[in-house]
Amino acid sequence: MEEKYVKTAQEILACMGGKDNIASAAHCATRLRLVLKDESLIDKDALENIELVKGNFNNGGQFQIILGTGIVNNVYAEFIKMANITEMTKEELKKQAAKKMNPLQKLLKTLADVFVPILPALVASGLLMGINNILTAQGMFVEGKSLVEAFPQIKDFAEMVNLFSNAGFTFLPVLIGFSAAKIFGGTPILGAVIGAIMIHPDLMNGYGYGQALLDGTVPYWNIFGLSVAKVGYQGTVLPVIASAFCLAFVEKKLRKIVPAMLDNIVTPLLSVLIAGAMTFLFIGPVMRGVGDAMTNAVMWLFFDLGSVGGLIYGVTYPLLVITGMHHSLVTAETQILANIGTLGGSPTFAVVAAANCAQGAAALAVMFRMKNDPKMKSLASASGISSMLGITEPAIFGVNLKLRYPFYGALIGGGIGAAYATFVKVLSVSQGPCGVIGVICIRPDCMLQFMVSMAIAIVSAFAATMMLGGVLGKKEKAAVAAGSKTAESGRIESPAADTRTDAEEKGEKVIYAPIQGNVIPRENIPDETFASGVLGDGVGIEPETGEVVAPFDGKISSVTETCHAIGITGPGGMELLIHVGVDTVKMNGDGFTVLVSEGDKVKAGQKLMIFDISKIKVAGFSTTSAVLLTNSDDYQSCNVVKTGKSKQMEKIVTVE
Repeated sequence: MEEKYVKTAQEILACMGGKDNIASAAHCATRLRLVLKDESLIDKDALENIELVKGNFNNGGQFQIILGTGIVNNVYAEFIKMANITEMTKEELKKQAAKKMNPLQKLLKTLADVFVPILPALVASGLLMGINNILTAQGMFVEGKSLVEAFPQIKDFAEMVNLFSNAGFTFLPVLIGFSAAKIFGGTPILGAVIGAIMIHPDLMNGYGYGQALLDGTVPYWNIFGLSVAKVGYQGTVLPVIASAFCLAFVEKKLRKIVPAMLDNIVTPLLSVLIAGAMTFLFIGPVMRGVGDAMTNAVMWLFFDLGSVGGLIYGVTYPLLVITGMHHSLVTAETQILANIGTLGGSPTFAVVAAANCAQGAAALAVMFRMKNDPKMKSLASASGISSMLGITEPAIFGVNLKLRYPFYGALIGGGIGAAYATFVKVLSVSQGPCGVIGVICIRPDCMLQFMVSMAIAIVSAFAATMMLGGVLGKKEKAAVAAGSKTAESGRIESPAADTRTDAEEKGEKVIYAPIQGNVIPRENIPDETFASGVLGDGVGIEPETGEVVAPFDGKISSVTETCHAIGITGPGGMELLIHVGVDTVKMNGDGFTVLVSEGDKVKAGQKLMIFDISKIKVAGFSTTSAVLLTNSDDYQSCNVVKTGKSKQMEKIVTVE
């Protein structure tokens, strides 16, 4: 196992409050997923400074750390060893995390869990429907004709595609019944049976129920004096989920009381009979009403409020992503698509895609603003592209929320793009990747306007982020700098906070004086190796006090055995060497006390070392200390901005 993975696992474990705070851990393709005993022990500042960590967020009772494909597997393997816990699957971890959720969170999670397994079927059906629409759309490729009319030889192929596309939605209750019963702890195949019962061909087709109700032609059963509507539940979602829950509940109760020798006969019989009866008597009618109300609310939002509704949805959606509540929207989306014959398509897809593309555009704007922060620049570029393709978590949690102003810019851009998409009535025919490539899920006559709405969202979000970055970005940096000065024990107040912020806004990296004394040019250091610049550019300091502090926020990369020199890695990858005195290695640590260890995260002004000036002089060595940027060749310039008398934490060098 590579050392970097071991080190990363160690650092993450420390940031999580140690192994005693780890309840369980698992991982997915890109993220380390943790359930913690006490989330207040998390050191997020230190976590964000870990080299391989690209972001973090808390969702559904899990604290998730974004590491990336290939990296997460290796880090996880070391992490569970260090934490002394057993390996878990994502599903096992979800169950553990669910114990920490409130009732609303559990409900939303359940809805999401039901639909995740069947999404491939819905996506396939929707895309096939899109192909069918292309084949049958009037005037799309041939003026005044569809492709089927222009080329009669493909008519049978088009009919086959149409049959394939309808199957998933026609038998949707069967799919939902199977998945929901499994989630609720029942027998999946019995859930499928309940779904099949609800769309049996002997029932009146559910799509015509509304009109039949108005006409008074709804057929009824007379069951022991009760009138039960003989109506199917085609195109519904909530009634099937509720019926599957009822089935699972009854089945689990029966298995506790039915003798083992009769279990395989009696339990399935009574489970289906009781759940089926409850479905048509109570569950179906009530949940049909709830589902219709939910669908009507969505349609009202988009078709009655128009652009205003799209704006509201586009701004709100990223906020739902943060809380994990966006998964619940799949329910309404699925029900709308199941009724595509009457509704024409779903208006929500384009709005969500606009919101996602806006998050990506905001992250890309950060990439342009953070030219001298390689880690953030890399993360912003990768996550920005990912968001454009419909995967927004890395951008939202790793970049935009961390800096805040990009998130505000994304909300503005997403809202504008969503408003336009709603205004021109962009409709989708399937579920799929909610990004630029989602154009394949859009009705053929809406594809052009879909791409226009995505372009509007991207341009608006990018421009808004760049403008906000010039205002809010500067203020937030100043606030962070000011608020962090006294947060660390032993940290020194910086008299140059304003200058520091200004420099950073100009793309400069700042090195502050780690030692109080007389700053001299590098060339005047009384040591040929230091003076020649072989070890990098910088300055010398003739110390007045025997104390070394961190010249910027960073991580201790090295500490010599003789304690006379410290290496520290800072913003933008700056690698700084602080070498106290000349030839002081020969003192074997006498007179030097180091207060940090290799790998420690430090804040600007934090004490790193104390040394005895008199002992160095008595030993016959120069006290002149070298402060050198050892990787100065990686930067355009290393500029000395102050020489002569200098206090600790005065700006002495800028790096571009």
